[in-house]
Amino acid sequence: MRLKITDARPATSDEWDNIWANCDYATYFHSREWSEVWQKYTYGKLAPAARLITFSDNKSALLTLSTLSTLSTQWLWNGLVTQYVLSPGGTFGGWLSVNELSNNHSSLLYEYISTHFKNLTWRLNPYNPLEANLKINDIENDQTHTLNLRNGFESIYKGWTKGHASGSRKAQKAGVEIREAATLKDWEDYYETYEDSLQRWGESASTSYEWRFFQHIYDLSSSNIKLWLAIYENQVVAGALCLYAKTHVCYWHGSALEKYFNLRPVNLLMYEAIKDSCTHGYQWFDFNPSGGHQGVKAFKRSFGAEELSCPIIKRNTKTIRLARRVLSLAR
Repeated sequence: MRLKITDARPATSDEWDNIWANCDYATYFHSREWSEVWQKYTYGKLAPAARLITFSDNKSALLTLSTLSTLSTQWLWNGLVTQYVLSPGGTFGGWLSVNELSNNHSSLLYEYISTHFKNLTWRLNPYNPLEANLKINDIENDQTHTLNLRNGFESIYKGWTKGHASGSRKAQKAGVEIREAATLKDWEDYYETYEDSLQRWGESASTSYEWRFFQHIYDLSSSNIKLWLAIYENQVVAGALCLYAKTHVCYWHGSALEKYFNLRPVNLLMYEAIKDSCTHGYQWFDFNPSGGHQGVKAFKRSFGAEELSCPIIKRNTKTIRLARRVLSLAR
């Protein structure tokens, strides 16, 4: 019997959480937590809308969708045109499953997504082999850098450049200590290092997040989130925000005070965060895409990280494109 989709409906919160927690190729960005943080941060403009797809062989997959309401859709067409993202913030999206899916399942899922979500942004998940093998023409190439942790920390550490290895030792000798953030004050101190970094980066910064975003993350009190802090003389001098899934860790956000660069706190942060990931049995430590910054890519490669393709699909109907042009002229 030919495989087909037999049902597609909104997923419950429990279904989303259970499938995410048990899917080997899930990243934190596929989680309900991540979507709901963005819902709060955007004052509801982004809203979780995951769908559960069931096949004729009784296997199923979860699409980690969110809807996006923008001025172009609200103002001109009164919300009649819906935009979708398969994960907020330009992060890995797609589908999750606890079943072993085939290329036939993958083709049906891609056909369903293409048919039902015309206005779509989707960064493919490089840890899902079926997504990685999709043949898609209208796509923007991009890469992430990742460490395969299966061979253990000592093997990874040997692959670091001399500068990184000596930098972590220098930080230790200087008295830099690494610990996890535990209080709201810790998160506020980290945000101060981020503000210092934003001033330094200037217009070259790929993104800029308000304090509210980190407040929402802190409020989750989630075991899937760790903010690693570098402390020197009782002051937070650098930090690394890592997000955890079943097998995957992502170093999603980091910053440091320029005044303390000479102590190399970031090197020691990476040492401890990567070592901890190995100790707890994770398979991947992902440095995240680099926003086109070549210096950032070089920094990640110096840890021995390898490139994985994670291209982006951006599709908009003529209606959305026209709405944006009209809105631009109105402004």
